[in-house]
Amino acid sequence: MKKTASRIIAWRLATAVSVAVLLATSSVRADPLPTDPWGTSQQSGVAPNAGVVQNAPSASQQVQLVGPVIYGSQPYQPTYAGGANNIWNTKMPEFTGEMTTWGDSPNAKYNAPEVNMHNILSITQHLRNMGYKIPTSFEEKVKKAPNAARTRIFNAMNEMARNDDPFSKGARMALQAFEHETGLSYENLVGNSLNLMSSK
Repeated sequence: MKKTASRIIAWRLATAVSVAVLLATSSVRADPLPTDPWGTSQQSGVAPNAGVVQNAPSASQQVQLVGPVIYGSQPYQPTYAGGANNIWNTKMPEFTGEMTTWGDSPNAKYNAPEVNMHNILSITQHLRNMGYKIPTSFEEKVKKAPNAARTRIFNAMNEMARNDDPFSKGARMALQAFEHETGLSYENLVGNSLNLMSSK
């Protein structure tokens, strides 16, 4: 009797978790970000398309405008008053890959660096240059993250392949259906994606 009751509870729990996961994944959506996060706004006191930014009472300075984006370029970086003495004028690092936008608007400026291993490490050093006390162990954790994720994912997949609970069976059926319909291998997709993350 206890065994049947525990099976029913496990089945109900697995069903509830499966439904929750399906509902969560079908309704998850990122809020739209502004197409130009450094763009003008009423609060900053800047007129649209102005080449001069006005701070507090009457101080003003020129803002750099960026042209076409190429490999190794920098994201949009304004120049602030105070020259080299102003920490905000710390030169941005050279990034690799294509520049991206903050949103999906076709008119957005390409002013954000691509997220890849090199750029993460470069911006970490840039933040150190600006005064943040980031431990050197952070870089090692970033470099090891794809392999650590691979280990956790494939350990979970192997455990799911061995288990006979309803959730594991449902997940195996979903993966088999995915691989059958698309002709793609889940292991290859996950493994190769993690390889790409760590190699750029």
